[in-house]
Amino acid sequence: MLKYKLIGLTVFSSLIMAGKGIAVDESVTITATVPAWAVIEPSTSAARIVLDGRLGAAEFNETLLTLNLSHNSSIGYVIQLKSSNNGKLIGTRDPSRSIPYKISYDSKSPVSLTYTPQDIGGATTSVTGAATTPVTKSVDIIIDNRDANRATQQDYEDTIIFTLTGI
Repeated sequence: MLKYKLIGLTVFSSLIMAGKGIAVDESVTITATVPAWAVIEPSTSAARIVLDGRLGAAEFNETLLTLNLSHNSSIGYVIQLKSSNNGKLIGTRDPSRSIPYKISYDSKSPVSLTYTPQDIGGATTSVTGAATTPVTKSVDIIIDNRDANRATQQDYEDTIIFTLTGI
């Protein structure tokens, strides 16, 4: 008789459990990705300089433009520059004439430009991490006056391309 009571209690308990909801725990992990971004805004798209070119004149060293840089890298950024004319201002009337020049970024050592991108600023780390508010940096052009002295009277030009990459 005890055997029948035990079986009945088990069946009765199973029926009660089947009528109630069963809770099962599962978890979902949420991840978010923030893609890298960088913005570079030059103060001008066409900078014009006037070279002295007279004997005894000092080396030409002048701020060509300023760059406003923004990025979301907590480490910093790398800035590169390349020249369309291999680091030379080319005569617009007589393209056989040219004036070599260098660029200094943020008062760093001048860099001779080429057709391929040159690292002009090194890896720069922002003190406060990401520079979501623009940071202004100067870009100077340096021309040896001996090269300016040898130049014939005409306009000279080059197109330079800046690339800002967050690291």
